[in-house]
Amino acid sequence: MSPRRRNSSRRGWPANLYERRGYYSWRNPITREEFGLGRDRASAFAQAIEANLHIAGLLKKERLVDRLVSGGTKRTLGVWLERYADILAERKLAENTRRHYRSLAKRAQEILGADTKLRAITALMVSEALGALAKDHPRMAQALRSFLHESFREAVVQGWLDDNPVRTVRGPAVEVRRARLEFPVFMAVYERTQTAWLRNAMALALVSAQRREDIALAEFADVHDGAWWVEQGKTGARIAIPLELRLDVFGMSLEDVIRQCRRTGVVSPYLIHQTTARGNSPVGRRIWKDTISRRFSAELEAVGADFGGKAPPTFHEIRSLSARLYKAQGNVNVQELLGHKSAQTTMIYMDGRGEWIRVRVGTV
Repeated sequence: MSPRRRNSSRRGWPANLYERRGYYSWRNPITREEFGLGRDRASAFAQAIEANLHIAGLLKKERLVDRLVSGGTKRTLGVWLERYADILAERKLAENTRRHYRSLAKRAQEILGADTKLRAITALMVSEALGALAKDHPRMAQALRSFLHESFREAVVQGWLDDNPVRTVRGPAVEVRRARLEFPVFMAVYERTQTAWLRNAMALALVSAQRREDIALAEFADVHDGAWWVEQGKTGARIAIPLELRLDVFGMSLEDVIRQCRRTGVVSPYLIHQTTARGNSPVGRRIWKDTISRRFSAELEAVGADFGGKAPPTFHEIRSLSARLYKAQGNVNVQELLGHKSAQTTMIYMDGRGEWIRVRVGTV
């Protein structure tokens, strides 16, 4: 059926634009939904033309107005993510984190289209794409939502976008399949193990709340001026943890833990070090992070704790346990201790000034 012929007085009007007693509206030719545009003729024409272009899929193509605004630069998703990669390259990030971001950028271009105009990406597009991904890969969808949010937030700062389309998109729900590590289970493993370096690693992780990577790389040389000076490998955050930091329920301070690490009878630059020669690992060499995880998991299994059908907690869960215990204790700034990102702390930790954040203890 051919469309009804337009009134001669409305020839040259944008398609799908209507006027009733001086009020303009535009009707979506696909859904038949109608949108009011007001009484301003010029504004109604402009909006109708733009809406028709969107429906026709032409917003994915380079338009003259885009070239005028961008100075000839094609502001597509692919081009922006290349620029965002350069921005990330200037930040202190672990190599694993960089690989993860590259993977997420590749996936974003696959599901949203590398040639899609950045300004054409809507919250609905992102929501539908993440929803489809979450059916088979919920964790990846969750990580991609976070990556896109941070990336587009930077695009707003750089003037590539006026608003962040991911801001209103909810992250996909992900079922937690790994059990939380509780303090009684931690103590059961700690008291059972006969491996000195594992006891020291567990104690250091619990009292300091630092990541497995930072525990494995900790050196005695980093302990001076009344603190352990940690430059976190994952985020580059620089924090000075006072030796007076004490986890009351564990009955040890950071200074106590470091003294315990020295009492192995082995000379080593590392707090967590090999105490007996094993294979290619001589006495005094640092313990690899994966070795720490494997030995902890083996000891945890030997304890025989019941985790209600969920996967047993890993060594990394000690960090979460530490945060919960300090929160309950109430006299430690847990945010500073963890070095976690947030709207405020990201500005502090990721700037280029290289300042150290000294964890507040006793007065929070």
